Amino acid sequence: MSQLAIDGGSPVIQSPFAPRLLIGQEERDAVMALFDRVMAGGGGFDRYGGQEVDAYEQAFAAFCGTAFATANSSGTAAVHAAIGALRLEPGDEVVSAPITDPGAIAPVLMQNCIPTFADTDPETFNMTAEGIEKVLTDRTRAVVVGHIAGEPADMDPIMALAEARGLVVIEDCSQAHAAEYRGRRVGSIGHMGAFSLMSGKHHTTGGQGGAVVTNDEAMYWNAKRFSDRGKPFGSDAGENLFMGLNYRMTELEACIGRVQLKKLPAMTESRRRFAERLQQGIVDCKAVRLGKIVDGGKPTYWFGRLRVHESALKVDKAQFAKALAAEGVPCSETYTTIMYKQKWIAERQAYGQSGHPWTADYGREVDYTDCCPNAEHAMAAHMLLRWHEDQSLADADLIAQAIVKVEQAYRK
Repeated sequence: MSQLAIDGGSPVIQSPFAPRLLIGQEERDAVMALFDRVMAGGGGFDRYGGQEVDAYEQAFAAFCGTAFATANSSGTAAVHAAIGALRLEPGDEVVSAPITDPGAIAPVLMQNCIPTFADTDPETFNMTAEGIEKVLTDRTRAVVVGHIAGEPADMDPIMALAEARGLVVIEDCSQAHAAEYRGRRVGSIGHMGAFSLMSGKHHTTGGQGGAVVTNDEAMYWNAKRFSDRGKPFGSDAGENLFMGLNYRMTELEACIGRVQLKKLPAMTESRRRFAERLQQGIVDCKAVRLGKIVDGGKPTYWFGRLRVHESALKVDKAQFAKALAAEGVPCSETYTTIMYKQKWIAERQAYGQSGHPWTADYGREVDYTDCCPNAEHAMAAHMLLRWHEDQSLADADLIAQAIVKVEQAYRK
């Protein structure tokens, strides 16, 4: 319990907000219709011989504004398929985001490539072209750009740098479904885009799922091949072309995804309206505000960043977050650890105790110590707020009231 609660008074928010109801009658109806078709005609839910995965891929590509999409079993699988599509050599380097999920880093190491970490804008969680350029070497082949929190990275400078240096850009859109940057949907700006479709994201294919999108046909076929053990899709070869994994999506998942995709525009607009209302409610605050969005960015808020200026407060961010939680605000002090500080990377434990790929003959030992000071600053300066599309604008008003109350109590 925070000091505010101890000092007396009721919390602003006195009961939990309504739960997120991601799955509805439409999904149930679609799934039951699929069951009826399978029960009448035979077969199972594998994509081969079915129609749902193919239809979902076409709809997903059209939604993102790309020519191609291939569906996967998870967001990690999608990132892995995109990296696998590049046919990189062991020891090649891939620039990665320091603030992201382990699922965006593990595929780099699983291809025996070396991750390097590009620093972020100090006021966002997203990497910048300047940060990328500082870690480029003659071994760098690709960049995985995360759009963290549903907020687009500043893509035009990144793409200009990639073109000048001959690099492939993979957008990790796992947290940014339907987000836009200067009129383009994320995933359509880089050479490939990877999405997570798990149930915690903006839309789902039934618990887990992923997708790779691209306008490059060669990359599309390779991503599709990698997702099914190297099968020779799009070629005349009579056998598998290279090693890959089984990352196929099922018909059952795609059936749910097709319904969910139709709901996505309304879902994301609801999240945006909530953020706008919340910002209006805290506009007079001096110590806090919602996080910076890059010029031309149109976020979809997988979570909200609250910028906390500790210099204007009598308490630190941890105490501020604790007080907000006591007022009933769904929040947390921080997002996650900086990726290069996680034990399995810091202690080089990708493959047992071997130290591979860093210590392999083809590898390179990289010093990650304090390599992204802006990212560490951004993490220290922001706390997280959570909301979803089923919440009302009245809920946004309540959260704003709680933020104002806590700020007024703790402001210098």
